[in-house]
Amino acid sequence: MGALRKADFYYGSLLSCFVNRGLAPAIIEPGESRRIYKLATNDGDFRIYAKYVSASLPRQKNDVRLWQFIFSPEEVEYIREYKEIKTTLYFALICGQERMQDSEIAILSLDQVKDCLDVHYGRESYRITIKREKGTHGLKVWGTGRADLLDGKDNTIRIPRDLFSCFK
Repeated sequence: MGALRKADFYYGSLLSCFVNRGLAPAIIEPGESRRIYKLATNDGDFRIYAKYVSASLPRQKNDVRLWQFIFSPEEVEYIREYKEIKTTLYFALICGQERMQDSEIAILSLDQVKDCLDVHYGRESYRITIKREKGTHGLKVWGTGRADLLDGKDNTIRIPRDLFSCFK
């Protein structure tokens, strides 16, 4: 076996969560910047589009963490064209921390990702930002196509921190 890469640890943590839950994911598209897994459950088959960032953005405050995921135009084209006819697509955004046990995994649906990225608007780069605030339930999500504030009010998408809530 060759040397381990940082990506192996992040994708491995996602796979460990699935295996510990009794699921057996199969990789169908490997890569450094993203990986796509197939996951079969009693509730149906899913595809998991996984991306990671290895560290949060510099702290805004002690109780806030931000992670920013950059999507290339090619990745956005894949997302734009994906049809959920046979298999539902979810996104596992792995939010890394220096202390690995402080990392998060945010699970988003295809519609949530399309909303955050605004995939029908052409631009050079696209991003999704994940925010964790101490003392609040869930994570906040927004991106290039969805502002975090609209008219001074919270416009983020709230997602649960329970990794498996979307597969029920």
